[in-house]
Amino acid sequence: MAAWVGKILPANSSALRPQPTDELIAWGGERLVRRKRVLDLGCGDGRFALGVAPMAAHVDGLDPDPEAIAAAKIAARKARAKNVRFAVGAAQDLPYKDGAFDVVIMSWSL
Repeated sequence: MAAWVGKILPANSSALRPQPTDELIAWGGERLVRRKRVLDLGCGDGRFALGVAPMAAHVDGLDPDPEAIAAAKIAARKARAKNVRFAVGAAQDLPYKDGAFDVVIMSWSL
């Protein structure tokens, strides 16, 4: 098994990924997130969450890497994104009530 399995990837690895709008096209377009409550599970530095925020009603980003979440919060402040919230956490223990989201997306998460 690869030595990197189970380790956290650097937050800057999102620079290697496609634009959020390009990913949405592959998944059916903006209608997937338009005016919906979205959870970006494994959000990393917030690349996808911030990319879909202008279309969504609200976006939460959750990731186990505190450094990535810190970077996401900084990016959200710079983008003046008012409908995005980021938190440290894991998919195995979601800190949300059932039915809190209309869409859950795992973009480039392992």
